[in-house]
Amino acid sequence: MATEEEIAKELEAAFGASDDESTVSSFLDSGYPELNFALSSNWKNGFPVGRLIEIAGPPSSGKTAIATAAMAAAQKQGGFAGFMDHERSFSLKLAPRLGLNVAPSRFMFKKPRTFEESITLCIRVAQHIRTKKLIKPEAPICWVFDSLASMVPQSALIDPKTGKEKSAEDRNMNDNTALARATSAHLPAFMQHVEELGICAIFLNQVRTKIGVIYGDPRTTPGGEAPKFYASIRIMLGATKMTKKIAGANEAIGSEVTASVIKNKVTRPFMAAKWRFIFEPDGTGKFDRVGSTIDFLLKEKKLEVAGAYIVWKGTKYYAAALAARIEKEGEWEELLELLPKRYEPEIIVIEEGVTEIAPIIEEEIAA
Repeated sequence: MATEEEIAKELEAAFGASDDESTVSSFLDSGYPELNFALSSNWKNGFPVGRLIEIAGPPSSGKTAIATAAMAAAQKQGGFAGFMDHERSFSLKLAPRLGLNVAPSRFMFKKPRTFEESITLCIRVAQHIRTKKLIKPEAPICWVFDSLASMVPQSALIDPKTGKEKSAEDRNMNDNTALARATSAHLPAFMQHVEELGICAIFLNQVRTKIGVIYGDPRTTPGGEAPKFYASIRIMLGATKMTKKIAGANEAIGSEVTASVIKNKVTRPFMAAKWRFIFEPDGTGKFDRVGSTIDFLLKEKKLEVAGAYIVWKGTKYYAAALAARIEKEGEWEELLELLPKRYEPEIIVIEEGVTEIAPIIEEEIAA
């Protein structure tokens, strides 16, 4: 009978050594420390590279802003970003305000017609970048798909019998489930490419409401069950409208967004984060990382308070005035130094196998 050492040598000689486990070596900053912590248990690390991420939520909850922050983070690390605009709503003029470099050397913008065309192009571009060594081997690639719900499967667009594009009257009930079949067929292979090519693949998604659900979360996402299995991180957003009295009337100025990480294979799941997403006069949205971080530090009692004021470097400020000062003076890193060394984040409650997460709330909060 062979010894353990002899068995190991024999098997290694015949079949090679065991493969390395799949681990995450780099992350993309989400732009907000509390969200980073919910994603990775680290204030600075956000989205994992080499994994698939799903971000779902209602309109105006900042999904695209978060994804843009991830793309900008990839570029800052010397990497490349790509955006598949299936919803035909991405603005190349406004994206740079969120820190994205839209130069062709660092960013690719495409409007694919089908799900298959979209993921195939992503893989081919990434393979070309890696093969030609256009960026450093360790530099990340971030690719965003907006949105999974809007991705049209090839079978729903082209009639396989005639090879011609279907008209509205040609489509039937079978086409309603085509996207679920497409994700089930293609995501397993796509995930292998994502890991091998160092891609952070972010699928934005819409939200649907399941009829008849009384207990638990009634929300679900389009695309079938496959994305739920192959995504390493799934984030469900909830939004509460923020209003301010302007000329005697309540006017919407933004949303308070709650992110519930309902799946996480990088760190422990079911953590949550909250921030403000502010609407700008030109129609864009602002990921209010400074104001939201101040709110978080106040909650954690990491900022000195004097009545209604916050004391910063010996001077008293209201929260909004302090946020403006920190942005103007470039004191973001100093604010981050106040983040707690040990932190127990809010945990989402699990009851009878159902994730209880923040609902979409129609109530208004005064700014």
